[in-house]
Amino acid sequence: MVKIILTAGKASSSSKLVCYYNSLAENRAEDGKFTISDINPNQCTHLIYAFSDINDVNELVPTTTTDFQHYQSFNGLKTSNLQLKTLLAVGGTTFKTQKFSTMVSTKENRTMFIQSAITLLRQYGFDGLNLDWRHYGGAGSQPDNKQEFTLLCKELKDAFVVEGTQTNRDRLILTASVSAEKAVIDDSYEVAQIAMNLDFINVLTFDFHGPWENVTGHHSPLYQGSQDTGDKIYSNADSAMQYWRDQGAPAQKLIMGLAAYGRAFTLTSASSGVGAPANGTGEEGCYTGEEGFWAYYETCLYLEGVKTQWITDQRVPYATTENQWVGFDDKDSLDTKVNYLKANNFGGAFVWSLDLDDFSGQFCKQGKNPFISHLHTLLVADQPGSTTSAITTTTTTTTTTTTTSAGKPDTQFCIGKTSGLYPNPNDPNSFYSCFNNITYVQKCPSGLVYQDSCKCCNWPLVSVHH
Repeated sequence: MVKIILTAGKASSSSKLVCYYNSLAENRAEDGKFTISDINPNQCTHLIYAFSDINDVNELVPTTTTDFQHYQSFNGLKTSNLQLKTLLAVGGTTFKTQKFSTMVSTKENRTMFIQSAITLLRQYGFDGLNLDWRHYGGAGSQPDNKQEFTLLCKELKDAFVVEGTQTNRDRLILTASVSAEKAVIDDSYEVAQIAMNLDFINVLTFDFHGPWENVTGHHSPLYQGSQDTGDKIYSNADSAMQYWRDQGAPAQKLIMGLAAYGRAFTLTSASSGVGAPANGTGEEGCYTGEEGFWAYYETCLYLEGVKTQWITDQRVPYATTENQWVGFDDKDSLDTKVNYLKANNFGGAFVWSLDLDDFSGQFCKQGKNPFISHLHTLLVADQPGSTTSAITTTTTTTTTTTTTSAGKPDTQFCIGKTSGLYPNPNDPNSFYSCFNNITYVQKCPSGLVYQDSCKCCNWPLVSVHH
């Protein structure tokens, strides 16, 4: 029996594109409703299912009973992308801090959580766990939570190693999503210690400013602004990423957060620049329904025909429409941010969240998933072992192809075919992954060939002559 390890070839360090699936988005009405079937499995290197819960006996559990079925569908996406990794997140903005505090407070409680996590992750086919540990050195937490989180990370990693060895399976991945605010970092994390046991760390480099303030400010600036004073000088992605690195986290383990949404303010004067007076909360998105929060596709809808302004020192855009001021990311700022993280050798980017992109393609007129697609092009598409060395869509007139080792791929191959994997008759080292009539060419690791019988990459069959 040959054990096949499906891994991509050696890629540059800044090649991760981690995408969150917000399970609550399926409850939105009409065009805002987003389900697992809307996820393109070929665009992100990692998908994180948000969120799960912790019960009264410190076990990792689904948030709702319907999540069990969703877990199966979510992990079924890997049949269309053999290199995709899936993780289950626990925590989130509405998660009660006390649950984490209780769980980490004793060795017994942590062990209960760890064992339940391994069981749940393996049962439903997840590749790892994401700890959404955001603000646990502050209000609602206990004084020892900082040190206890370090213990949790170490004990989880050790248990994952043992379980992987005993079952002869790839070790479960362990990651965390953490605050980008300097004061919270100091209060909540022993950075160097947790970094030793985490595979990567998602730094939440957004929501630095928002409608809770009385002047306008971009919620996800790359650099410090000329008007920033006091602690505000730390309220930018550059400061946060450098601080995490300087405290002892390896650069390649740090993943920079990108928000597929804007933060809106209501202006209260004729001024409309950065720092203009505002009464806080902006209007709610018509599909997302949260005040001052506009999905990427909602910004396209509201800003149609509106001129975008550029914040030169912070390298991000904003726009005003009537009395609404919104800061967001566009292709220019994404280009700048990706260039930044590559120049600093950071591990990649993560996006909150898939449902906020223009997943239907009807609002931004840039094709489906323009935010994620652009990041995929910048971070993933040119990497060895990439899931998209050739892409064509039926909705645009542009076709992008890359020659495989045995000639040009058939970019029209998947039109009219059921989503799934198919052999490439012109190159046994590669195969086609079809999704919604879009053709993706995937390559097996060096030396392996695609076998349709198992829908997997395997060693080539060798004839033995006596």
